[in-house]
Amino acid sequence: MNKRFAGVRLGWFPALFFLWIAQGEAAELMVSAASSLTDALNVLKEVYQSRHPDETIFFNFGASGPLEKQIEEGAPVDLFISASGKEMDALQQKKRIRDDSRCNLLSNEIVLIVPKASTASIRGFSDLARVPRLVMGDPGFVPAGRYAKEILKFQGLSGLPEDRMVYGENVRQVLEYVARGDVDAGLVFSTDALIMKDRVRVIAVAPNGSHEPILYPVAILKQSTHPQAAREFMDFLAGPEGREAFSRFGFKTMGKCRADQSNQRNPS
Repeated sequence: MNKRFAGVRLGWFPALFFLWIAQGEAAELMVSAASSLTDALNVLKEVYQSRHPDETIFFNFGASGPLEKQIEEGAPVDLFISASGKEMDALQQKKRIRDDSRCNLLSNEIVLIVPKASTASIRGFSDLARVPRLVMGDPGFVPAGRYAKEILKFQGLSGLPEDRMVYGENVRQVLEYVARGDVDAGLVFSTDALIMKDRVRVIAVAPNGSHEPILYPVAILKQSTHPQAAREFMDFLAGPEGREAFSRFGFKTMGKCRADQSNQRNPS
């Protein structure tokens, strides 16, 4: 298994290429979203499209950093949901998003997990000092990896030997490594651990103050050819049914996204 994943994969998915061809059709939306949102968004998509049969929603899931780069390169995205404010800040500074649409949709937390069948004596973050293999998202472009790096520093573990570290391209890859038993422990969002509770075990939740607040900002792209449809889908995600579904998957909801919530950033 590769220990590191050098470079950011910026190739657009086939769905993105398809939208270049079909972007003139009124009922198609491309939503680029952090991979930790995969399950919740797929459920909400089915509900939304059942009520809007003339609309088709495509998802492009991945680490927030590469998704941001794809947008900067001109990928035809209508709506972006990041797992941290950093990527949205970058797009906002480059005037790629509609400022009045931006708001914080969700929040999350980081947990320490081990394989379900693990017999290793790992009872908390302090035990990571002696763990042979620890996996986390690559801090260079995976928000969960950046949060994990902050937690290790907070715990006095920023000097862990590099040969013990394994870096995933996104949180779902990190989760899979732990679930398969390829590593001894991992740091993921609590929502990801929840969907594989039959294969991984949560050992500890990151302490308050050990990392910057985990927020999921959402915004409509200026390049969107269907801004009104994007706004309606965004309102659905932030509405009662969206909040209920996200809560069911373990996310903490931030309330309805409105124009007066625009331009929100991660608190310093």
